[in-house]
Amino acid sequence: MPVRDLIRRKVVVIEPDDTVKLAAQRMEDKMVGSLVVIEGDKPVGIITDRDLALRVIGRELPPDTPVKEVMTRDPITIREDASFFELTKTFREAAVRRLIVVDKDGKLVGLISIDDTMELLTTEFANLIAAIRG
Repeated sequence: MPVRDLIRRKVVVIEPDDTVKLAAQRMEDKMVGSLVVIEGDKPVGIITDRDLALRVIGRELPPDTPVKEVMTRDPITIREDASFFELTKTFREAAVRRLIVVDKDGKLVGLISIDDTMELLTTEFANLIAAIRG
């Protein structure tokens, strides 16, 4: 099963020059814990609610601080045609909870979280258990 079949395609995004206040508002409005930072149609970073807590509030930065000053640059990405095995391996090796999904040209396609992956695995394990119990 390729990653493209598992991803959320409606990714909430923000631009590097937008403020951290806007980032926090967007996360609250869209009920998400992260935003993909884009320039054009390519991801250049990611900012999470944890980044806001540690890098903004923890450092007492002002609300008009640009996202680019606190985002994680060069985020870990995975291609949409990657296998499920490559996905789980990337989660393990990168020690991240979210992966940005890109196409062959590096353009943003979607986002997948480790929670999404666990939900799929739980369903698959339930199917296997039902098959064993017959």
